[in-house]
Amino acid sequence: MRYIELSAAVDPACAEAAADVLRAVTGAGVAIEAPFSQPDLDAAAVPSADGAALVRAYVAAGAGSAALARTVASALRAAGIRAEVTAGAVDEEDWAEAWKEHFHVERFGRLVVVPSWRAYEASPGDVVLTLDPGMAFGTGQHETTRMCLEALGRCVRPGARVLDAGCGSGILAIAAAKLGAVNVRAVDIDPDCVRITGENARANGVDACVRAGLTRLGDAAWAPAGKFDVVVANIIAATIIDLAPALVGALAADGRLVASGIIAAREPEVCAALVGAGARIVDVRAMGDWRCVEAVRADGVA
Repeated sequence: MRYIELSAAVDPACAEAAADVLRAVTGAGVAIEAPFSQPDLDAAAVPSADGAALVRAYVAAGAGSAALARTVASALRAAGIRAEVTAGAVDEEDWAEAWKEHFHVERFGRLVVVPSWRAYEASPGDVVLTLDPGMAFGTGQHETTRMCLEALGRCVRPGARVLDAGCGSGILAIAAAKLGAVNVRAVDIDPDCVRITGENARANGVDACVRAGLTRLGDAAWAPAGKFDVVVANIIAATIIDLAPALVGALAADGRLVASGIIAAREPEVCAALVGAGARIVDVRAMGDWRCVEAVRADGVA
């Protein structure tokens, strides 16, 4: 299948706002790639203070793709975002291959994320997660995913029940299972994400406890009340705000919510929405311009 890759190069501080624009115009999933440097290809990538963030969306190829790029550029200008927008046709296979150049072994405490095409010799105590992102988003290189993985390493206990809202590649759901969770529900609005999460769960031998499902986030069935010990949502601030009642409501009495994908400027709005939904904020972690908010139920026992 062929896709049109729409790419907007923007100031990193505007990346989330640009992602909202691309998502609204295209109706497609959006990836934000922060600027990174990696002088040694055998070392981990590190955030760079220089360069633009790339915000990408992929839509099925067809007539009108050039007009769609113009529409995206116009919508970004209307939102006050300076951007260089490009469009090009890619095959599904080419899109997946393009990730491999920049995707390397990454460590997050005990968790080690290993691309499926790279070799890694595990050390004692390593919790190894093998990942192939395919057409989904979530590799561990972005600050938001890094903070979520670190949070899961602290929060997930053996036997835990975990909800991953907006599962992408499945990296967080699989990490939770590797850390000892026995019941992991992974949901997304993108069928590619659901498929790839299932494939990655099988590749990691955790498909018995990771259940991936296609759903419109916000539907009552996707987050049963009071069920989960950990709820992780690495999405965007606007969606977290909209889903705050469902995310908080899904927590068990002693459960913890890990919410990321939040640009610094929107942290107060997200925290206010969660508190309004019945949560108590217990931690806010920062990495660059991004924030990861951890919360518990205000009426809970945590």
